[in-house]
Amino acid sequence: MSLEAQNIEQFPGNSWVLPTDIDLVGPASESFVSRLVEAGIDKESDLVYNLEVAFREAIINAIAHGNLGVVMPDDSPKPLMTMAKEEQTANPSDKKVYVDIVIDSEIISVTIRDEGKGFNWRDVADPREGEAVLKPRGRGIMFMNSFFDSVTYNEPGNEVKMVKKR
Repeated sequence: MSLEAQNIEQFPGNSWVLPTDIDLVGPASESFVSRLVEAGIDKESDLVYNLEVAFREAIINAIAHGNLGVVMPDDSPKPLMTMAKEEQTANPSDKKVYVDIVIDSEIISVTIRDEGKGFNWRDVADPREGEAVLKPRGRGIMFMNSFFDSVTYNEPGNEVKMVKKR
């Protein structure tokens, strides 16, 4: 069985309900890449790499910030994944992350929703400007906005929809 087939088998279909488990970020990302490859996109292309980065960031945000409530201090030496793993171990959550993927001849669309309280995406500083350059926040959203054509949030801020035109 090919790696792509194994990845798709682990996450069947195009709608997933994931437990709050930071260790699923890698396998879910690999399954997303497998779907891109299955749709005829070259696995070694910049497009696949960039979309995977944005997908990973959105999943990490949903699990870490959304469902686990991890807040990254400005001076934290720890990566968000490490902080999320520590929080997940100390305070396991029954909350879920919902992923919907549509890949067709016209678009690549990913919707990710967590069961957290959400956030105000309008207040996230651009990590390329001013004092935000020195802070460890906002880079995931920057990647998402850079690599997809459209990134929108629901009003509570616990769902993101990313769309790339093909």
